[in-house]
Amino acid sequence: MSNPRPTLTLTLRRTGGTSLQSFLAQVSPFRSVEHEPFNPDRIWGHIVQKFQEDKDLDALEASIDALLENKVNIKHCVEVVPVQVTKLLIKCAKKHGYFFIVLTRSNSIRRLRSLFLAMSTGAWGPEHEAERYPAILAGEVKPAPINLDKVRRQYWNDQLVLGRTISQLRYQNVDYEWLVFEEVYQGEDPVSVHAAKLATQIGIDVSGEGANLDKLNERGKQSSYQIENFIPNYDDMMAILKETCID
Repeated sequence: MSNPRPTLTLTLRRTGGTSLQSFLAQVSPFRSVEHEPFNPDRIWGHIVQKFQEDKDLDALEASIDALLENKVNIKHCVEVVPVQVTKLLIKCAKKHGYFFIVLTRSNSIRRLRSLFLAMSTGAWGPEHEAERYPAILAGEVKPAPINLDKVRRQYWNDQLVLGRTISQLRYQNVDYEWLVFEEVYQGEDPVSVHAAKLATQIGIDVSGEGANLDKLNERGKQSSYQIENFIPNYDDMMAILKETCID
C-alpha cells in the first residue's frame, strides 16, 4: 500500500455509484462515515444547523476541520447544504491531504426521475423499495404527488451548485478525479477496471481483491419502473424534465 489517502466525493443526489463507493470504503484503511453526513438528518447535520443559526464561518470551519482531521471517507451531496459548507469542506479536505472525486451523471432526466420518485414514495434505497413498493403495487399506499414547480427548478439549481463546486475546486487549486456514472457503469471497460484504477490513484493496493472487483460487474435490477403508473402526476413530471434538461 503506497501512501493511501482518505477520499472526499462531491456529487448530486441520485447520481449512482453506490457499489463503487462501497467497494472503495471496503478496501480503504480509513473509516467511511454515513453517506451525506452534513444533511439535516445525518450525523453532522447539527453543525450545519448551528451555522444557519449563528452564521459563524470561523466556528463552522473549526468544526469541519476537527472532523476531517480524523481522516474519514466522505460522500457529500453539494446541493443539499449551504454553499459555505461545501467551500470550507473543500478547504479542510485539501489541508488534510484528501483525494477528491467529483461524481456526475450525464443523463439528468434519469437522475432527477430517480430523485422525485424517491421523494414521492419515500423509497431512497433497495431496502426501502422492498419495504414500500409491495404496498404501493397492492393499492394499499398511495405515493404523494410530485411537486411540479420543484421539478422545474431542480435541474437548474443543481447545475448552478455543481458549477460553483467545480469553481471552488479550481479556485483552491485542488486536483480531482472526475467520474461520470455512464462512463463507469455503461462504458467499454467493466466497472472493476475503473475501480482498480481509482484505488491505485488513491494509494490503495487491490491486487488481492479480484473476487470483490468482479462483483462490481454484476448489475442489479431496476425496480422503480413498476410503480410509474402509481405516481399521480408521473407523466407531467417526465414532460417537464424532457423539456427542461438540456444535457
